[in-house]
Amino acid sequence: MKKFLAVAVIAAMALMAVPAFAYDVKVDEDTFAKVGTKAQILLGNTMNDPGDNEVDITAANARIYFSGQVTNVVKFGFNYDFALSGAGAGGGRATDVFVMLDFMKELKVITGVYRVAFSRLALQDSYQYILVSGPEVANSAAPVAGPGLATYRNAGVTAWGDLIDGKLRYNVGLWDDDYNPYGVNAALGSSDDNFMTTARLVFNILDPEKGYTCAGCYLGKARTANIGLGYLQQDYRVTGAGTKTAKSMTVDAFVDMNGLTVEAAYFVTDKDNNPTAANGGEKPAGFYAEVAYLINNTIQPAVRFESFDSDKGTLASTNLDYNKMVAGVNYLFDGQNAKVGLEYSKKDFDLSTTVDVDNLLVMLQVQF
Repeated sequence: MKKFLAVAVIAAMALMAVPAFAYDVKVDEDTFAKVGTKAQILLGNTMNDPGDNEVDITAANARIYFSGQVTNVVKFGFNYDFALSGAGAGGGRATDVFVMLDFMKELKVITGVYRVAFSRLALQDSYQYILVSGPEVANSAAPVAGPGLATYRNAGVTAWGDLIDGKLRYNVGLWDDDYNPYGVNAALGSSDDNFMTTARLVFNILDPEKGYTCAGCYLGKARTANIGLGYLQQDYRVTGAGTKTAKSMTVDAFVDMNGLTVEAAYFVTDKDNNPTAANGGEKPAGFYAEVAYLINNTIQPAVRFESFDSDKGTLASTNLDYNKMVAGVNYLFDGQNAKVGLEYSKKDFDLSTTVDVDNLLVMLQVQF
């Protein structure tokens, strides 16, 4: 009873917005938790409006989190993010609420609302991105965000674990029906009687990464190299055309050692539709590649290139093909716990009728 009371107290503290500090609660060797807060402040054209030179100052995100375990088998996590700008300003949402059964290193089961184990990027938290913003092309080519849930999160149950002394990581997930390959607000959408399924394999060449999620970089504290393969499938209904099946696939690579971080990924989706006789269906695809290097544990320059092919022909109303270059630098006061990031991006669309976008952002981040 004492253990469950301690967990209840931790949950209440998180919901009541405890002031910004990390607080550790330990009942015994098997029962403990950690409570903390995070915040990101952005300065720049945060709406990415072409031709808008206005400098916006926004609280991009503020988070209260707690995680821990009741026993060595039963573990839990909770993230509550506040919407301080844009749609839903002044409100908040539980972006992650999950329980994990840690049976053994080869088999763990997690359920609740949490990150979709499809791509490496989907498993990264925005507080651990290398640059201020994450790669845009992933959402363009393989949209895995559902209505009412934060990007890359969904409600489901996943079996995962490490095999062959950590050389092979597997994830197999069954998810609620929130995937929509046409977009959240489109008239065409997913059906009520089908689930989204995902599978992911990671082959570790050097040291395996710990935990269900992964970091954008380890700031020289790891020797990691791996290759990942991901698959996502979702049935959805099209008015007058019955049920279709959207399939997304990805391959990604990651290296982090001696302060050098290299990451790249390719995405492709077969929407199984036939919007025009000319193209026979949409198969959007894209990739990104980024490199960063840590200097004296304080300065971290980084650069990323992205390219997206919407596979929608040459019509100005539908063609969204683009290339995007992003460059920036971080000044680390205390790793990811306290940093300032500067980022410049330039997004060039293939069609001359589409206005290109360039943007300069500054981000201040703290986490406790």
